[in-house]
Amino acid sequence: MSTSQTPLAHHQHITPPSSLADPPLTPPPTDEKPFPQAHRVIALFKDIRAGKHIKQHPWIEFQLARGEYDEIERQLRRDEPLSGYLKDKIRYDYSGESDRLVVRMPTGVHELFIDGVEDAIRSQLKAIRSGSDRAARFAQKVRAARSTEIYFPGDGSPTNTNSRHEPDASFWHKEARYPGVIIEVAYSQKRKRLGRLAEDYLLDSNSSVQVVVGLNIEYGNKDSRKATLSVWRTHVVSTIDGNELRVVQEVADNAFRDDHGTPTAHPGLRLQLRDFAYEELAHNEIGDEDRELVVSTRQLCEYLGAAETMVEPLESLGEHSIAPGLKKRKKSETPPDQITSSDEARYAKQEERAAKRIADNDPDYN
Repeated sequence: MSTSQTPLAHHQHITPPSSLADPPLTPPPTDEKPFPQAHRVIALFKDIRAGKHIKQHPWIEFQLARGEYDEIERQLRRDEPLSGYLKDKIRYDYSGESDRLVVRMPTGVHELFIDGVEDAIRSQLKAIRSGSDRAARFAQKVRAARSTEIYFPGDGSPTNTNSRHEPDASFWHKEARYPGVIIEVAYSQKRKRLGRLAEDYLLDSNSSVQVVVGLNIEYGNKDSRKATLSVWRTHVVSTIDGNELRVVQEVADNAFRDDHGTPTAHPGLRLQLRDFAYEELAHNEIGDEDRELVVSTRQLCEYLGAAETMVEPLESLGEHSIAPGLKKRKKSETPPDQITSSDEARYAKQEERAAKRIADNDPDYN
């Protein structure tokens, strides 16, 4: 639902130039909508729900103005059908530090590839769980969570509000607030942002996220089948101003598949069992009984190749055929509930109560 707008005046009164001490060079626009990006984001969500955005870019960024994300949230609260669809079907990230919102629409290759990588890690965790030592008991508490939302609180300043992310794959220990391992599949525009995304995950979680893995599959590049692997972790660096927690790219775009689609000699993706929970928890539960989990370049190439083979020739694959002339009938869709004036008043009262609660708990709230 769009926000209310100030109506245009029916008659414009032009003030003589002599009455203005500093007349503006250009008259201010009278038809500009507040928060224009919020309207574009909501329109995109509606297009996706209507099936109008099937072959668009899988990584769409919006640079928002301060407070514009809150406006998007308000509009979604007033459109329950769209809000419900968004939670079930649409993935998006928001950085409170940069006010950047990213809508994710992964391709079939993307989803099938990440499923293969996730399954390889899950299988090794399952093998470790079958033991009876401390490592087994630790692994029994780790589960794959795919794109479960991750929320990072801001630092409390007006310019840094909460952030949310929906990674491509993640692994969580049941006693940890954040996942220990996050995996992102990157291509084109997303690849440019992956380093900063890794910093957000690692630093905003205070190193509770132990490792971020980036898999760049160069999807859509017909001239090369090259695919690369990157890995980020945190390290404490000593400076003249004291120790600093920084993100270091331990593996930087190392190819696991060459231009011809052949596995390289790279050792592949290598993780430690302790990576799957924050440092203190892993130390208390595992001690020195660590384990290594490896997804080789051969496996990575196999999963990527299978995903490409399954998705690209969809038009040539078989499907069930129905008898000529057989009609198809779907049930009529129930129209969504309309927002009434009483609903608008109820939403307004809810927002007022929320603001009052904030003010009651914050003496500096204005």
